Order: sequence, then C-alpha cells, then structure tokens
Amino acid sequence: MLTNVDKAVGELSRLAGTPEAAQAYIEAIEKKRIEERFIAYWQPYEYERRVFEAFTPDTKILVVCGGNRSGKTEVGAAITTAWAEGREYFKGEKAWNWVEKLPIPPKPAKNIWIVGLDFNVLRDVIWREKLFTGANHPGFIPKDDSVTNVRADDKQIFFKNNAVISGKSADSGREKFQSASVDLVWIDEECDAEIFDECYQRTVDCGGRIIVTVTPLTDISSGIKEPWIYNLYEEMKAGRKDIKFVNLSVLDNPSVPQEEKAKLIQKWSGHPEERARLFGEFIRRSGLVYPMWSRKAHLVEPRLIHKDWMRVVSIDPAATGTTAALWGAIDPAGNITLYKEYYKSELVVSEHAKNIRHMRGEDPVDYWLIDPKWAQQRNAETHKTGAQLYRDSGIPVRPALVGEDYGLNASLEYMNATVADSSRHPKVWVHRNLVNFQEEIEHYVYDSYAKGVLKGLSKEKPIKRRDHLMNAFQYMCAMKPRGRERLTKVYSEEERKSRAASNSYF
Repeated sequence: MLTNVDKAVGELSRLAGTPEAAQAYIEAIEKKRIEERFIAYWQPYEYERRVFEAFTPDTKILVVCGGNRSGKTEVGAAITTAWAEGREYFKGEKAWNWVEKLPIPPKPAKNIWIVGLDFNVLRDVIWREKLFTGANHPGFIPKDDSVTNVRADDKQIFFKNNAVISGKSADSGREKFQSASVDLVWIDEECDAEIFDECYQRTVDCGGRIIVTVTPLTDISSGIKEPWIYNLYEEMKAGRKDIKFVNLSVLDNPSVPQEEKAKLIQKWSGHPEERARLFGEFIRRSGLVYPMWSRKAHLVEPRLIHKDWMRVVSIDPAATGTTAALWGAIDPAGNITLYKEYYKSELVVSEHAKNIRHMRGEDPVDYWLIDPKWAQQRNAETHKTGAQLYRDSGIPVRPALVGEDYGLNASLEYMNATVADSSRHPKVWVHRNLVNFQEEIEHYVYDSYAKGVLKGLSKEKPIKRRDHLMNAFQYMCAMKPRGRERLTKVYSEEERKSRAASNSYF
C-alpha cells in the first residue's frame, strides 16, 4: 500500500521526469525550509550543551565565557530567539531537545532586550550576522508567519505571540534602559556596570533572566570602571546559587579548522590574555595587594568596643569624588578592630565633616588622621589647606605620618598577622557590616603596564581606583598605634548591657 509520501514522490517524479529529479526537488524544498526556520533545526555542538544544562529554573544570571569563535554568541542568539518564539513553537521540531531544557515560562515573553556594546556591534555582529543574514549558517530569526514585523532602523522584531525583541546600544547611556518589565536580557560583551544594573532592575518584578556572553578580558585590575562580571563570578564562588558560569573554548569548536586552532595557540601562547582568548577563563593581569585577605579570618560580627580602648579615625578626603573615613579601635595588645566606615561622594568639606561628626555620635576619638598630601594642598577660593578646612568644620585632623609607600607595608604586616598563628605582630579584624571596605580590599590590585613588551606585568604599586578606604586603612597602620594598658576592672554582664544600651562602648 502506497503511503502519502510515496504518492507525493510519484507525482513529483511524473512532473520532474525522473525519481532523481524528484528527490533533488524534495531536498531543495527541505533546504529552503531549514533556511527559513533554521532555529527549529539548530543543534548545539556537544561542548555547547553545557550552557543549556546550566540554565536551570533557579538561574537568574547565566554568564557564558568564551574566546573569539568559541560559539558563545551563537548560543546567546539561539536562546534569545527561542525565548521570543516560546516553547510551543518548537514542539515536534528537531530543536526541541535543547529548547525543552530551557526555563522558558509557559506564557510567552512580552519584552526581550539584546544589548550590544555600541551601535556598530549591534548592527553588524548581532543583528545582521547572527539574527538575520547569518555567516556560517542562516539567521536565527525565522522567515515565517511567527514574525509579524521587523523594524531594522529601530532594531525591533515583533512576533505573532506579542513578544518583542529590542536591540539596545550600551553606549547610549543608562537613561535609554529605563523602561517597563523585561522578561529576558541578552548582554553581549562587558558593558559598564550601570547598564547592567539598569537591566537587572527591569527583570526584578517579572522574574526575568539575564544572559551574558563575554570574552573575559576585564579583570579586577583593568578595563572598565567596575568589573561587574568578575564580581558576579566572585559572588558565585562565595555561594550565590542563582548565578551560573559556563566556559566555552574555541579549541572545542568543530567548525574552526584545525590549522586555524594551531595558529590561535601559537598567537596567544605566553600572552597574558591566553587563558581568556582560548578557554574563556578569567585572567588576573596583576596580583591582589592583600592576597592573604580572608573573610573567614578577618571578618567578625559587630561586637562591643571597650570604652577605654584607643580610637582612631582615618580620613581619605576628595574635593569632588569619594571621601572615606575609617574608625579603628586599638586594644591593649595593639590589635586593630575596624568598626565603622563613612563613604560618600560629591559633597563639600563642611558637609563631609558634618556627616562624619554625626556618625561619630558619642564615640570618643583620640586621633583624627588625614591624607598628608591633601592636608597640605590649599583651596583655590579660601587659600586654606585641606587640613584647616576640616579643623574649621570641627574635626581636629592631623596629617598621617606615612613613608614612601603611604603605610602599605605596615598594613600588610597587620593583615598577615591575623592569618599567621605564630606571628607576634598585632592583628586586624573588620566588622562584617563594613561592606565598602570588603568591596575595596577584594578588588585592590597592583597596577600593570598597558602596552609594550611589559604589557600585563605588574608595576609593583596599587592601581588608583576605588581605594579610598584602603588609603585610610594604610594611614592608620602606618601610625602603628599602641593600645593602653590592659584594664583591671571587669564589668558584670548587667553593666555591659547597660553600657551598650547607653552607647558607652561605641
């Protein structure tokens, strides 16, 4: 008994003249169908399947790290298109085996963003090469009735299920990213942190997701203002479960010829960017200043500070940028406990001084330290020194006594002593609620050469970026404060509670 397919082939053979011609006609039809609905046929390579396995329902942010031609952008384009089309579009299709694993909500998405670094990248790489024209394969956006309108100039794609994909340029500024809820954001390469923050806010109320595809060339010591992708990586390592990272290597990509892979290996061998370019791994161009820093060892829960311990407040001022102040209590053994921080920007000296005095409250302060270089600079309008401006505002600062390294080596001694059991040097502990101090110390690195034969090598001095509390910490350590003799009075538990309630310890 002839099947419908057999009958169709027979009819095509009659019309085409021979069975071979009919088969060629069928293959041409199938080829055309694949080109028009490529996304329904597309299959990730075996090494790319790790991305789909990682994108579980509890994933809020998925970061796909890979070098050039590792396949990361294709994966981003495929997932984004699948999100717009919805699950029903793929049932019964070859692509269902990977679409089924994605946490696409049953209700079709309404708002999807694709974020490129600038307009040219958005237009030439993402829009033309990946979504529509295609380079090594047809574009991912189907050419069927599931897409109702394409506005190329506005970079918008409208779908029959009411989903809309909007292309956005990161260099247009954060104001362009203030909008309604967004179900999915695909960010290609590392934009500024403020753009990521705006994108994240757009996904909060609707439970949206974020995909980032990136070659991780920006570490904590280079590139953009704030290395937010590296920060996400640190958060994941610290235990945050809704962030996932997947590395893709160009050397695993079967579409890249072996001779080209050999050339890539030769080109990047020994280069500081080798691991990022070939394997999508984070690189650190220069080392952390405080590699011994340990949240487990150095952080302590906020605790009572004895009223008779020496108190030092160290200030790192700025004319227009961030002014930071750090409170330290020195016990009789000379150990330093950092227990308060002040961190504000864009205020004049009198306003900073007022805020610092308010934050001090009834807390006794024995020494007020300030950046010695800034203390000597004269204000252009009043011709007063920086130190005099603070004194006039009620804070009796004195220039910190620092050496050529501004107290860096002294601070390293305190930090090392905390983790070295045999050390007799005084230690340092940090109250857990000093969040800005933690952020700075975990991203405080030595500067590196940006070009030339020394590119990527350390200059052996810390990079000047978000180091305000680090400076204040070093001024304090350079002082090598000595605590008062151990007190003889032992307070009862009732007295301790009474003094704590009256702020006598803080």
